[in-house]
Amino acid sequence: MNKRHFLLLCIFCLCACSRQKGGAIIDLTDIGQNEIVVPTESIYSSIKFIPLETHGQSILSSPNVFGMDGDNVLIWEQDEILRFDSNGKFLNRVGRLGKGHGEHERINSANYDENKKIIYVGNMGGFIYKYDLEGNYIGQFKIAENGEILQTVRFNKQLDALVCETRKYSGEGLQVSLRTVSPEGVEKGTYPIYEDNEQVSRSMTRTGMLRNTSEGVMFMLPFDDKVTLLTQQGIIDTLTMDRGNLRPSRKLCENWDYADELYRTKYQIDNIVVTDKYFYLTVTMDKEQCDLLIDRHSYAFIHDKKYAYGSESEHLSLKGFKHVSFWPWVAFNDKAVDLLPIDRFDDNDLEVLKKIAVNDYPLNDMSNPILVVAEEK
Repeated sequence: MNKRHFLLLCIFCLCACSRQKGGAIIDLTDIGQNEIVVPTESIYSSIKFIPLETHGQSILSSPNVFGMDGDNVLIWEQDEILRFDSNGKFLNRVGRLGKGHGEHERINSANYDENKKIIYVGNMGGFIYKYDLEGNYIGQFKIAENGEILQTVRFNKQLDALVCETRKYSGEGLQVSLRTVSPEGVEKGTYPIYEDNEQVSRSMTRTGMLRNTSEGVMFMLPFDDKVTLLTQQGIIDTLTMDRGNLRPSRKLCENWDYADELYRTKYQIDNIVVTDKYFYLTVTMDKEQCDLLIDRHSYAFIHDKKYAYGSESEHLSLKGFKHVSFWPWVAFNDKAVDLLPIDRFDDNDLEVLKKIAVNDYPLNDMSNPILVVAEEK
């Protein structure tokens, strides 16, 4: 080997080492083998149970929490936005489905800027509609153009921007980018994330997971193991959720014809929730599910529990309850949040709930969901 070849080899090794140092690897190929169960009281300092007030103006059938501050809880219910106070009292609706002035089309994203008190509602056509907390229409702008699909949007206060997953499908394959847009609709930057040349017959598009963190926004595609971290300095770090040869292909994720195979044989990451201290992951694998709680600093597995698919009582146990369990599907700063249907509580658990609930709204209405807010230690 001559000196030139030796020098090139050294440079290659240094580059490879520096890339490896840039991102951690979380090995998911052996999860669910050795059950690790953590008691909720060891990770949460307090847990609040807040029944949401339901009546003719606030019927909730499939609600999602998308925004929260000290005074407000914002719920995305199909194509409606509803606002409650921090004690669960219904306050008002925000916007209205339609095509007239101040109305929004079908919703595929909902976000809240707690500093400016503005709600952003988006659709797949690329439009973002802006409302204040009282429901007043402020304006709108368009993000995706030229054949792009606006797949999902997340407002991040560290970036003071809407971070958008945009996709462009063509005969050559797929291109996925993250685009940052100011609250006024001005593009701030575009970051290519993923590209392939696969010819996939597409009958569905599984949304990538955009998750807020105190550093910026984390992003992961369902058919890619790479997790991207977008900060004010740009993309400066990556993380890998290593699924080995169990990672589902784009064909399995984007074509309903292969949905059974995806459900039956692959490790599909259904959800990632990120807080300052933890990753919460839910993974479907071979007709079972696995809940994972991973320390964000050491990457150690704290909770690793496999259970039958669809068994909602198998999540984190709640002290005092016999049949009701908790798993956060969203987080705000150091608060892990879940919405539990009231019919999850049997008579005994309902009696426990009545004693510790934040309010005294009637709990016999089956449409009355329970907001659970767990404060991390």
